[in-house]
Amino acid sequence: MISRLSISAIGSKIALALLAILAAPPAHAASPPLADVLTQVGRQMEKFWSYFASVTCIETVSQSKLGDRDKVLFSQRESFDYLIVLQSAGLDISVDESRIQKTHTASKGSAALLDTNGFSIFSLIFHPLYQDRFEFEALPDDSTGGRRLLCLSFRQVAQERPLSVLRLRERELPLPWRGTAWIDPASWAVVRIKAGLGDSMADYGLLHLDADVSYSAVKFSDASVYWLPATATIEAETKRQHWRNVHTFADYKRFSVDTDVKLSTPHQ
Repeated sequence: MISRLSISAIGSKIALALLAILAAPPAHAASPPLADVLTQVGRQMEKFWSYFASVTCIETVSQSKLGDRDKVLFSQRESFDYLIVLQSAGLDISVDESRIQKTHTASKGSAALLDTNGFSIFSLIFHPLYQDRFEFEALPDDSTGGRRLLCLSFRQVAQERPLSVLRLRERELPLPWRGTAWIDPASWAVVRIKAGLGDSMADYGLLHLDADVSYSAVKFSDASVYWLPATATIEAETKRQHWRNVHTFADYKRFSVDTDVKLSTPHQ
């Protein structure tokens, strides 16, 4: 599954491509071993993909160009009809985000803004086909609103077939991720992911890249409950520019779609 993240700016062009793949669900509780948690979350990710590809929502994107002390120099706000489009062929799964613009407002003047895409499916790093590219470690449990959450740290360790690349001019550079994920042990859903660069990329002009993505339970009219993206905040800084983008996802609706995804194991 391939989703695209892009960062573009006037006078230079930086593109990030996040390559993700699917996963699967079920349940247990208490304090299960790390291997069991990864298995369960992997299954939940497969379920997540099947229902995320069958809903539409309204995505609102607020883009800000920042100056000294995070002063907002320019901002833009847009809303879109948003859905995920899945295409697959064997083990190759591509993910495209479809957006139809609804509204647009902006500050006076102009500025180079950061374009970010694909972070709604950031949790797919937990798909079983990608888990071996990361090193995971169990952290002490956390709680939010009185709810117990499992915490895992992760660090990308494999360079081949990277989940993300930095596309700089004619080059594609592996983009390492390191961060923390919060897991709901009742549903095995990913509740939140905070991640940043695992290794410095200052030599390529990218000083910081941080993502904070949250998911929430959405109940539909047939009483089904899906864990879906709620917000994604992305902050990036180069030697000369600093941006912050906030994506919000709301007003989810289901629609009928025929999607046939088959993953086959390659012959050795």
